[in-house]
Amino acid sequence: MARLAEYLARLAVLFGNKEHVHFMKVRKGSAIPEIVVDEPAVPKVKARLSLVNTPDVPEDISRANRDINRMLRDDNACGVLRLKAGANILEFPGRKTPLAEEAVVYEVGELDGVVIRIGGKDETVPVLVESERGIYYHCNASRENARKLAAFLFGQTVRVVGRGKWRRTQEGEWELENFDIKDFEVLDETPLADVVAGLRVLEGSGWNEMDDPQAELKCLRGA
Repeated sequence: MARLAEYLARLAVLFGNKEHVHFMKVRKGSAIPEIVVDEPAVPKVKARLSLVNTPDVPEDISRANRDINRMLRDDNACGVLRLKAGANILEFPGRKTPLAEEAVVYEVGELDGVVIRIGGKDETVPVLVESERGIYYHCNASRENARKLAAFLFGQTVRVVGRGKWRRTQEGEWELENFDIKDFEVLDETPLADVVAGLRVLEGSGWNEMDDPQAELKCLRGA
């Protein structure tokens, strides 16, 4: 029963729209949970599930999908999400997933996001940063940097620079375990259109002669 609850908790994250998604019963067979989605939320749930295994998948959906497959592998099983007496919507390969060798890499880099939590009494202070895609970065900072970052709590987007510990899971995906912040900068959140408009008024800049100045600026930014 406890294991079934763990699976249902991950499925609830996949479906989202929790006020319109209901667990009805466990059907006969190999622990088949029956889930009902209220009609108004069906398009939203379909759109959310369609993001699984795509480059645009939000982190909460990706993590829930990984957890389900990891649990199925541990239980020597695989699964499928399908319409009742209908087509398959999502496959969970579970035990069929080829396993990669786990590895740990320490790498200098940078992360962009909004500081949403700072706390701790030690010399190294935990800092939680949320990216625009909803990914949470668990970081550490010195007391001095933590004090400076506190000025931007729930505020502007910052870019933190430091050294991260990345772990490759058996599923072959890289996960950031922690990141030691050495420095940071506040990012300019001026809309791209406003930046281009400002460049256009600069005499001799050449931006007015470009066919697609926004694309050129993105290229310069490395986007």
